[in-house]
Amino acid sequence: MSVFLAYFSYARRMLFYVKRISMRITINDSDLDEILFEKDFHAAYDGLTDIIEQDTQLFDNRIGYTDISEIWFDGVHTLRRRSKLNQEVCLNAKSDSSVFEMHFSLTGSAEVESLNSKFDYSFGPQQHNFFYSSNFEGKFRGGKQEMPNEVFEIHFTENYFNRFADMESKTIDRFLKEIDKQEISNCLSPQNMPITAQMNLILSEINQCKRKGVLKRLFLESKILELFMLQIEQFESAQATPSSEKFKKEDVEKIYHAQKLLEQNIAEPYSLLELAHKVGLNDFKLKKGFKMIFGTTVFGYLHEIRMQQSKRMLLEENKPVKEVAAYCGYQYVQHFTTAFKNKFGITPGKLAHS
Repeated sequence: MSVFLAYFSYARRMLFYVKRISMRITINDSDLDEILFEKDFHAAYDGLTDIIEQDTQLFDNRIGYTDISEIWFDGVHTLRRRSKLNQEVCLNAKSDSSVFEMHFSLTGSAEVESLNSKFDYSFGPQQHNFFYSSNFEGKFRGGKQEMPNEVFEIHFTENYFNRFADMESKTIDRFLKEIDKQEISNCLSPQNMPITAQMNLILSEINQCKRKGVLKRLFLESKILELFMLQIEQFESAQATPSSEKFKKEDVEKIYHAQKLLEQNIAEPYSLLELAHKVGLNDFKLKKGFKMIFGTTVFGYLHEIRMQQSKRMLLEENKPVKEVAAYCGYQYVQHFTTAFKNKFGITPGKLAHS
């Protein structure tokens, strides 16, 4: 796990929620135990009336780099990190505050060792969970990374999360009861859940939001609550899956691999049989497992990825509709236009000129 990822994640995460709580972050060279970085942080206030944004870039030839984008508004803090390590490092962190967190691991992996609870956190690429942590004390270790690590986190203050506590939700009730029993930390799901195509789309919309002021806050809060709803729904769906339909860990890893291959080859996708062969599963198991994990078919997921990518290319890159259609694997522009309108309710041409 990136030392910078950990540094900003827990510095902000653990401090945002309690007024005037402080926290110390120390980064050590794993071999020499040399202190590379040390800093005290102080909590932001609950009850912000404005939206606050901050971008931070850190670079060190020896350690690596990280880019952090943060947003605060009343009761909510979002943090997006991209980072890459050049060497092995160790980070120590301690805080007596608490946090409710929506955690989305987009690329790379992360591991956290908790010293004062039985919970150790581990995330692979395209996984998410929702958890509570209090009185955190732990270590973050990371080795040299060949690929960047990217994570998106959404943190709620206790006051903000208490808005959901009175709702009629068996899932939230169970989660809060588990917190009472564990006292220190608890995850919504025993196993991390896969980030769905719909979740990826919402995360992309959050990161690309160009609105300002109160309009941005309203937009972000609506998308964050939609993400939280999807997390709850996915968890409840997984709970309803009979144990006889559960897949072995190695098969689940192969299905995640199939997801990644779909995302990397949207213009010229594999056939179902080719994809199954690539990941080492038969086509029946791949179809059944993919639907169970991601809530859609293999090619339903591919279609969602294509639509997300095409929307991004039209809005952000101003690409011609014909080029976008070809990139997304459509031989005929009219077929792409029909699929796009069915998905978003507007033709790609009108969207591009809106």
